[in-house]
Amino acid sequence: KQRIEVVNWLKNVEKLRKNFQRLEPASAENLPAQQEVDMLMKEAEDLIIKSKFSEGLFEVGDAKVSMLLERKLEAGKAFQTNTKKILRCLTENHISRLGIYGMGGVGKTTIMVHVHNWLLKNTSHVNVLWIAVSQDLNIHKLQGDIWKALKEGDLVEEDAMKRAAMLFDKLIEKGKSVQLVLILDDVWEHFDLDEVGIPVEADGPKLVLTTRSFELIVEECAGLPLGIVTMARTMRGVSDLFEWKDILERLKESNMGPMDMEKKVLANLKLSYSRPSNHEVQQCFLSCALYPQDRLIHKFELIEFFIDEGLIGGLDKREKQYDRGLTILNKLENVCLLENDQGMVKMHDLIRDMALHVMSATSIVKAGKGLTRILSEECWMDGVEKVSFMKNDIRVIPSNMSPNCPKLATLILNDSLWGDVLIPESFFKRLEGLKVLNLSGCGIRELPNSISDLVNLRALLFRECRELHRIPYLGKLSSLRKFDVHGCRYLKAVEGLELLVNLTYLDLSKSGIERLVEGTLAGLANLQYLKLGEVNGGDVTKLWALETLDLSFQNVVDFNKYMRFLQQSSHRHYYQLVVNHKKSMWSAFVYVDPRFGTSERKIDIDCCDNAIVRAGGESNEDSILIAQDVQKLVGRKCGGMTNLSNIGPLESLKVLMMEEWENLQTLCGGVDEVTDNPDYPLLFPQLKILTVERCPKLKYLFGHHSKVTFPYLRQIVIKNCDELQGIAAAGATFATPLPAFPSLEKIVIEHCANMKSVVESELLPHLPNLREVTVQHCEKMEEIIGRAPQTIPPGALSLLTSLWIERCPNLRKLLTHELLCHLPNLHGIIVHDCKRMEEIIGYEGQRQLLGDEVCCLNTSTARFSLPKLKVLNLITLPELGSIYDGTINCDSIQYIRLWDCPKLKRIPLHLPILNNSFPSLREISVDDDASWESLEWGPPHVKSMLRRFVYF
Repeated sequence: KQRIEVVNWLKNVEKLRKNFQRLEPASAENLPAQQEVDMLMKEAEDLIIKSKFSEGLFEVGDAKVSMLLERKLEAGKAFQTNTKKILRCLTENHISRLGIYGMGGVGKTTIMVHVHNWLLKNTSHVNVLWIAVSQDLNIHKLQGDIWKALKEGDLVEEDAMKRAAMLFDKLIEKGKSVQLVLILDDVWEHFDLDEVGIPVEADGPKLVLTTRSFELIVEECAGLPLGIVTMARTMRGVSDLFEWKDILERLKESNMGPMDMEKKVLANLKLSYSRPSNHEVQQCFLSCALYPQDRLIHKFELIEFFIDEGLIGGLDKREKQYDRGLTILNKLENVCLLENDQGMVKMHDLIRDMALHVMSATSIVKAGKGLTRILSEECWMDGVEKVSFMKNDIRVIPSNMSPNCPKLATLILNDSLWGDVLIPESFFKRLEGLKVLNLSGCGIRELPNSISDLVNLRALLFRECRELHRIPYLGKLSSLRKFDVHGCRYLKAVEGLELLVNLTYLDLSKSGIERLVEGTLAGLANLQYLKLGEVNGGDVTKLWALETLDLSFQNVVDFNKYMRFLQQSSHRHYYQLVVNHKKSMWSAFVYVDPRFGTSERKIDIDCCDNAIVRAGGESNEDSILIAQDVQKLVGRKCGGMTNLSNIGPLESLKVLMMEEWENLQTLCGGVDEVTDNPDYPLLFPQLKILTVERCPKLKYLFGHHSKVTFPYLRQIVIKNCDELQGIAAAGATFATPLPAFPSLEKIVIEHCANMKSVVESELLPHLPNLREVTVQHCEKMEEIIGRAPQTIPPGALSLLTSLWIERCPNLRKLLTHELLCHLPNLHGIIVHDCKRMEEIIGYEGQRQLLGDEVCCLNTSTARFSLPKLKVLNLITLPELGSIYDGTINCDSIQYIRLWDCPKLKRIPLHLPILNNSFPSLREISVDDDASWESLEWGPPHVKSMLRRFVYF
């Protein structure tokens, strides 16, 4: 029998349910009367509070778990989807712990109440325990609440360890007869399951946590969170659910006071705002609300704003400040106060309104409101600390306006002032506490002189003020840390800049200030970030705190000064340096933090007849110095070099690209066998990619007496080098006993008119990893891979997968028979437009020892395998009479193309047959039916079987 208080409570619930039903159905167009909704919600909250009956639900007998009161909401797609996910997790056996996280008020409890009731209604083998944990977690109380939920009365034991053991045993015992589901609602802190007494075994109770912290979920649920995030994200665009934005607007239109609104919505959200205990994090969160509604904000833009406001302090390097800022943003994302969108963040409308409500007494925020006039002076409260008019269309400021806001620290007017608007001289007179003034993107032409007296300014921003002609004297702004006039094209000078000794951030790039007077930067020793047009090299070498630099030097002398400075710097820098002697360009983009560029060190040299020398090497006044730690060097039209001996060694160089070096003869080593320097050292021990194009005098990459060892070189590309004779001269010295090119995978040769051989026989033992060889437009090419030496080391050429040969008119043979047994991984052979090609694979008519194998030659019965060959393309080969005199087993062949090869009659390929078909074959393409009929391909029945694969 139910207790009388339970009966009365159920009657009240039923009465409340009927009252809810009498309300008109809610939609995007119609909402119930606000006062009536408030009254019913208050009654529902009171009933929920009264639903905890300490004496149980029944007079006698074992109490039965009761349903929980559900809000009668129209379930949308997201609600249904998430409910199904949760139920699937709870009814399947492979998940024992489940986490649900999201901002307060988004419906975590609502969805779990529905799940709780569904399990009770629809399952006979599940017992559900609901425990409300809330903000102040107490392990002792939590143990007692679970014990009571198990219908065991009070847990009288006081010893913490004994209580945990008793609860553990009881949960295991109860779980033997039914599946226990333990729901801990609104968990705010991390706690140890063992300390409470909750079993973590797979066959123990299923545990569900709802929380506002993603981090807690990850810790407690071993990385198996089910993220049901802000209701805005799940509801947006769903027609059968209330739109949060529309609801909020209607609530405002009904003149709902801030206290009522706080009770209904904001109080719940403020709990999550209060959750980050760090005051720094809370203040950064509030600053995000100064941006317009729905604005996507780049993370580093926000972090710069935090730095400007002084919210990230106590760190001596900008890189550390960025790390701290990203950490803060991550914390805000993890508690759903910010939403991440591909490197950008935004605030949901409701969250933003909560933030504005929190700081309503000290802030004026009219960002993105379409204002055409600035707020009247009466609206500027004397206690205001932050004002944002970002993204408006303000065209009028009263000529005598002078807001009296001595505490105002941040004034944001970027993208808001347009037309002929003038800021009156009086405007800043009583804003002596101002620290951040942002006028970026405004259409103003000039500024009042009163800006000169804002001695507490930390950040003064005029970025992209394209009409700005003049800035008042800045010499008195000794507190200024950041000054940005990027894109102010009509601004020709800034007075007092040299006195801003605390400046850490200076951006004059793309402004009308083409260069600074020599000595201007000398006193700005704290600069960490510097961007401008042109500068004296001597000034920059005094700025030891620089972390980011983007500028140009006046001449090669200044450039070299900076190269020596960079070489001596203790910072680990990344950079892109560009030198163009013809255009007198000497630019440098240097940074410590790779998040603002790429994680490489690159030098690009163009149109230069000077010698190129590494910093620290022997040089003269005309030499161009390059940093020793360069990783990528690109040089075009560098006529002052015959070899690269003076550049190296460059221990970190990974990519070397050279184009139109008209006097280059070798990379290292001598052109002739007789040389004055018999010892050429290793230049680039880390080199991975080497590209050489249009170097008309280049004879060898590695000349006579050069010591060739490139352990990491993966790719060689040579194009349009008419005098090239080979990759390595006969007098080059290769590393022994190790291969000289152990990592080389790809060789590409194009338009090298005098080259006769790609892989000389001496190179064969040094290419164990070679995979691709491409040769095109080489008129005198006679062989691709040289005649095999008497002994080829095991594994040589064994990884070769592709041979692509095109337009080599002097080439008569692709491969020698002796190499066949060394090509087990060859995937593709493409030979195109080689006018004299007579045979693809030929042999010398002798018996030869190849490593441990004996290959029998000069016999039509010779049989070899190319087991991985998939593609054979022979196109426009008018003299081709033979692919191979013997037979080649091709177990993997897929595509065969034989076009315009009139003399080719016999196909020596043997294909495996399975169930009267060829399992790997996809297509055989020939010119026409007559061409197919003229081909000999094994016994007649085999050719007949192949016919269905033939295409013309």
